Amino acid sequence: MRTDSAAMTLLLGALIGIAPFTMDIYLASMPSMTHALAATPEEVQLTLSVYMYGWGFAQLVAGPLSDRHGRRPALLFGLAVFVAASVACALSRNVYVLIAARLVQALSLAPIAVVPRAIVRDLHSGDKAAHMLTLMGVVLGIAPVAAPIIGSHVHVLFGWQANFVLVALYGAVLWAFVLRTLPETLARRDVAATRPAVILANYGRLLRSRTFRGYMLVAASGFSGLFAFIAGSAFVFVSVLGEGERGFGLMFGVVMLGNIAGSTLGSRLVPRLGIERMVRIGTALMAVAGAALGGLALAGASHPLAIIVPMFVYMLSFMLTMPPATAGALTPFPQIAGSASSLLAFCQFLAASTAALIVGLTFDGTARPMALAIAAASVAAFASFRLVRDR
Repeated sequence: MRTDSAAMTLLLGALIGIAPFTMDIYLASMPSMTHALAATPEEVQLTLSVYMYGWGFAQLVAGPLSDRHGRRPALLFGLAVFVAASVACALSRNVYVLIAARLVQALSLAPIAVVPRAIVRDLHSGDKAAHMLTLMGVVLGIAPVAAPIIGSHVHVLFGWQANFVLVALYGAVLWAFVLRTLPETLARRDVAATRPAVILANYGRLLRSRTFRGYMLVAASGFSGLFAFIAGSAFVFVSVLGEGERGFGLMFGVVMLGNIAGSTLGSRLVPRLGIERMVRIGTALMAVAGAALGGLALAGASHPLAIIVPMFVYMLSFMLTMPPATAGALTPFPQIAGSASSLLAFCQFLAASTAALIVGLTFDGTARPMALAIAAASVAAFASFRLVRDR
């Protein structure tokens, strides 16, 4: 496969899409899973928050491992473990086994999330890297749109276990494509990349960079708002608004169409505006959407559109912001692209997992905890770039 081909972009987009697809496909089943597994809503939500914490922490080592052993081996190993863990999720008969299997699933996804971005940095830098990441975002945007719609129908027809069988098949197909078509893009393997002292030194170098910190805080804040929505939306749409599993899948999919709209628009704008202007525009629009969502929730608005419309705008601005922010964080560090991608992903998912956990713990039978968490995240993204990056 040529490294500058549309097929390469499509494959890398499908690889980073497996994580949100796996996360979102069973969301509509969560209220029903409390009965099927004789669990509480808080225990079922742990399958999501534990997944995100495990995914975040594993990414600290996934990048250095890919710098040491190569991009292809890291992807093939991660996909193989992912398939096995997904089958274990489908076979779980109590919530604690499911939580453990989800943790293994999350650990295996770390290289699948980190390595495609490192591959982009192996091949390109600056605005060119941002453009490729934005095109990948178009593919990525399909996953959270399709996943809840597919998952809700699969749940109704075959039960919640079938969704995990489906993601296992997705992982197996990607493993075959990586094995047969993906070239190794790492020009020179760093044999010292996995030494603890080297890892810590590389991470220290990254954290001392104001450029990296500014873009990292934008990405972490933006992801926090997204994961707050993922953690709370099923309970809000199904339990609070009474829309049912299929209604949830449709509404969640409409919100996630903002992903595709933002990626498509961003792919045209980023070559013209550049990384920094894109991040400024995206975070401003994100703050407006988050504030509107929080204000409507505090006012007691109970119509689904009070959530769908501002969240659509949030997701559009999210995809205008994230690809250029990622490129801005990685571009200054070509020699340690894997480590930079790892630390960026870890910070994103540490913040996002905490936001999801807070939403789960504070759920009070209304949309307020979810909406206020998203509003806080959007304002943080707007402020952090201007306070940290501009100085």
